Amino acid sequence: MSKYTEQFKLSAITAYLEGTDGFRKVAQHFGIDFSLLRRWVASFRAHSSASALPRSQRHSPDFKRKVVRYMREHHLSLRQTAAHFGLGQSSQVGIWEHQYYSGVVEAPVATKRKPVDVTKKIKPVKPTDLDDALKPREQLMAELEYLRMENAVLKELKALEQEKERRQAKKR
Repeated sequence: MSKYTEQFKLSAITAYLEGTDGFRKVAQHFGIDFSLLRRWVASFRAHSSASALPRSQRHSPDFKRKVVRYMREHHLSLRQTAAHFGLGQSSQVGIWEHQYYSGVVEAPVATKRKPVDVTKKIKPVKPTDLDDALKPREQLMAELEYLRMENAVLKELKALEQEKERRQAKKR
């Protein structure tokens, strides 16, 4: 679901197209970024619709090549190309263009994701002043992990300082 309703987008687009104010003034009036309004207007001019394709849609390598070729053949900007194809972000076209020219655009390999075992991990907790005998085991283990991490960081800092001193002594 998008942040702005279709009706809101259309009213902003209409205000720009029928008015004499520029993108910045109309966008300021509606409380949106002017580049967002510019994208909506470009999409509206290309498709007579304010909304782009759903963001979660996956595009095939052939579609990506088609988009890049169309942009090059018609000498369009990234924004114009995204509007023509109903894409939400023009930066995506730039990524596809880079992939196209570097030869990276390939057919995606269908892989099934393995379910991840998400066990509840207790985050390290700073030690408290309470009596340890009164704390639950989980809290004690979390505090122990915190102290071990703190100790490791201090050891690493000491090692870095010693390495820096060795380098300075070597330079002299």
